[in-house]
Amino acid sequence: MNRFMADHMLKRSCEWLRLMGYDISYPECHDDNDILKYCIKNDLILLTRDYEFYKRYNKSIFIDSTNYEDQVKEIIRMFPPDKSKFFTRCPVCNSELIDVDSKNMDNNYISVKSNFKTVKYCKKCNKYFWKGSHYKKIEKEINFFMNNI
Repeated sequence: MNRFMADHMLKRSCEWLRLMGYDISYPECHDDNDILKYCIKNDLILLTRDYEFYKRYNKSIFIDSTNYEDQVKEIIRMFPPDKSKFFTRCPVCNSELIDVDSKNMDNNYISVKSNFKTVKYCKKCNKYFWKGSHYKKIEKEINFFMNNI
C-alpha cells in the first residue's frame, strides 16, 4: 500500500485521509528540504499544493484545489481507499489504532464504558475513539467523498 506525506497546506485533507485508512504523515518541520529528505528516506509520495516544491521530487503529486473536499476526492480518485482500513488510523498522529476493552478506560469515560464494549485507542496520543454521535457525521462525510469522485 502507498504511503504519503502531506505538506502544510493539506492538513485538513490529511486528517480525513487518515480516517479513511491512508498512511499519511504530516511534517513536524516547515523546511522543504527536511520534508524531502524524510520522503526520500521513507519512500513516501509527497502531496503538495506548492508547485515549485512538487517539481523537486519525482514521487510528488500537485494538488491544485484549495478546497479540502476537492483535495480528498482528487487523492482517492488516484489512490482508491481500502474500506477495510477505514477508522484504523489516528486522525491526529497517523498511528495505527488498536482495539481495547472499554472497561480499561478511566472514570472520565463512564458513559462510553457503559455503551461500548470495545473502543479504538492510540498509544502515541493516548486518545480513545468510539462510534459516538460524531461517528455518523464522519461516516456521512466519507460517503460523500466516495460517492462524488
